[in-house]
Amino acid sequence: MKNGNNIKALIILHKALLLGQIIFAAVSFFLVYTKTKSAVAEDLDRTLQVAAIVLSAGGFFAGASLFKKKLFQIRGMQTEVKEKLSAYRSACIIQWALIEGPCLFTIIGFFLTGNYAFIALAAVLILLFAMMAPSKAKNALQLALSEAELEEL
Repeated sequence: MKNGNNIKALIILHKALLLGQIIFAAVSFFLVYTKTKSAVAEDLDRTLQVAAIVLSAGGFFAGASLFKKKLFQIRGMQTEVKEKLSAYRSACIIQWALIEGPCLFTIIGFFLTGNYAFIALAAVLILLFAMMAPSKAKNALQLALSEAELEEL
């Protein structure tokens, strides 16, 4: 796979994951808002709220920490750009998973309890996820690529 296609594949993957979260949240919101589905776990509301906040904060900070650590390792690699991009892709996927997991949990919490605080937290997580979108310029900056390496992208 050419490096340009590698970046495009990463962008497509990010957009697909983002779209999945948005669609799931929209469908859940529609079902709860129209009262098509009644709340089945209102008694778990407090417990799920605490779990959602802990998972969200933990996922965000763990993802950022692991991503930063992996970036420092990638920058120190004395290999081709292709190998750096492969390592970068795995770092991105780990970071995205640590945001998407709590986001899906909060959407499920909203679906089960009907508490709109869950959907608000999910919206914040979706925005954070959207801001993590990859691009050629962002990749070059984060990986500290030289001019020659940048030309290979």
